[in-house]
Amino acid sequence: MKLMILRHGEAEPLLGDDASRELTEHGREQVAAVCRARATELAEVRAIWASPFVRTQQTAAIAAELLGLPVSTEPVLVGDTPPSEVLEALVSVADFPILLVSHQPLVGSLVNGLCGSSNQHPMGTSSLACLSAEVWANNCAELEWLQHAQ
Repeated sequence: MKLMILRHGEAEPLLGDDASRELTEHGREQVAAVCRARATELAEVRAIWASPFVRTQQTAAIAAELLGLPVSTEPVLVGDTPPSEVLEALVSVADFPILLVSHQPLVGSLVNGLCGSSNQHPMGTSSLACLSAEVWANNCAELEWLQHAQ
C-alpha cells in the first residue's frame, strides 16, 4: 500500500486566527510545481484528505484539480493531532494510495515515525512524501521518495 503526505504551501504570516491563514502566491506556485513534478506518481491516488485549515484546503484543491478528485475534509489532520489517531483513521481506507494534506508537526511525525527514521526526513512547506507499507504502524514503512519545493 502507498500513502502520500503533502505539507501545505507557504502561508501568510500568523496575524490572527491560524486556521484562517491562506497560501501566498509563492506557496501556490510551489505546491503546483511539486504536484507537476510528481504528476505520474500522484495519478495513482484514489482519495485526498485534508485538514480543515484554509491553507491545507487550498493546497489540496491544487492537487485535486490535477487529479480530478474531490477533497475530503478530515479534522484528524490538524497539525497537533497525535499520529496514532491518523493511523487509526487509515484503517477504514479501502483503496490506497491516499493523499494526506496537513501541517507540521503532524506530517513530519507521520513520515519519520512510520519509517522509523527519527527526524531524517524534513517536511518543509510543499514537501511531498511517498511511503509504502503492508500495515500503517511505526517503523513499518519505507520512504519511496521525498519531493521538496524548489
